[in-house]
Amino acid sequence: MEVAMSVAAAFATRMIPLRYISMLGNAAGLAYGLGSGSFSSIVEYGVSLPLNAARARQMRKLIVAVRQAAETDLNIEWLKPFAHARRFKAGEMIFRKGDKASEAFIVTEGEVEIPEAGANLRPGDMFGEMALFTHDGARLASAVCRTDVETLYITYEEFEQHYFQNPEFGLYLVRLIVRRLERNHRRALSRLEAV
Repeated sequence: MEVAMSVAAAFATRMIPLRYISMLGNAAGLAYGLGSGSFSSIVEYGVSLPLNAARARQMRKLIVAVRQAAETDLNIEWLKPFAHARRFKAGEMIFRKGDKASEAFIVTEGEVEIPEAGANLRPGDMFGEMALFTHDGARLASAVCRTDVETLYITYEEFEQHYFQNPEFGLYLVRLIVRRLERNHRRALSRLEAV
């Protein structure tokens, strides 16, 4: 039975089926240990079975959370403990197009204009994150304060950590970037149609 589970695990291409196969193998090993009186097998599989069950449960919860994140906007509350506050005055340039980027921002108070995109950002909106995905790390647009502005910012190092550790955040970023690309595409098409 254990050999069959090992072979099945080798063919598993996704994590959740692999966990379930491991759980079956653990159950078989535990049954063998109990039947043969092998204390080491009882301990090994008695510990591994609940660990694999817990990991499978975590993965299922993660899948549900990612699906929910795909259908809703990101709640940034969890990000606040990792972010740093920064204030800007009305008319102040936060960054210019082409600047080397080192951080992403979230508006918490006030309004920020992205002139190249014709966009006005309000509390809860994230900006400056797209440069993380460019080949040279340069800002793709400028950001200027229309009013006095309060922001939270995270460095790109922190940003990358959250991107890789929090799938909901990663999915939110992908959706945000796709929305911006769609908006820019529509704007470009309307300019072409006007010509």
